[in-house]
Amino acid sequence: MIDNILSIERKAKLILRYGIAFYFIYFGIINLWGALSSNGNILTGGIVMLLGLCIGGLILSHFKQPKLSAIGAGIAAVFFLIVVAILAFMEIRDGFSMQMILLRVIKDLLLAIACVVLCGESLKEVIREKITKPFPVR
Repeated sequence: MIDNILSIERKAKLILRYGIAFYFIYFGIINLWGALSSNGNILTGGIVMLLGLCIGGLILSHFKQPKLSAIGAGIAAVFFLIVVAILAFMEIRDGFSMQMILLRVIKDLLLAIACVVLCGESLKEVIREKITKPFPVR
């Protein structure tokens, strides 16, 4: 029974990690594609694409380098908090309906919380590696 629960938890965390990473990769590619198709600022679109690809790659590095994944998840959480603040102020200024603003705010806050969970999982792996590291031979 306990093994089944732990297996489900492990699979859910794996799905969450891949989902957030692919969200950032998709966000970066769509941003660059939007800049290219609308004759927008290609430099800004390229920078945002690289940022999305780097954050997604850092989050996926959990299995080889948990410390890098913790950094990536922390950056992702801060990114979502910055995005929610900027977009909320812009949408309030432009007169969007409060329902749409709250929907976006709740979505981005939930994604930030998910990134904090991923950061905690990676930090837990870092601590586990340090605890189980063999003692040096004298």
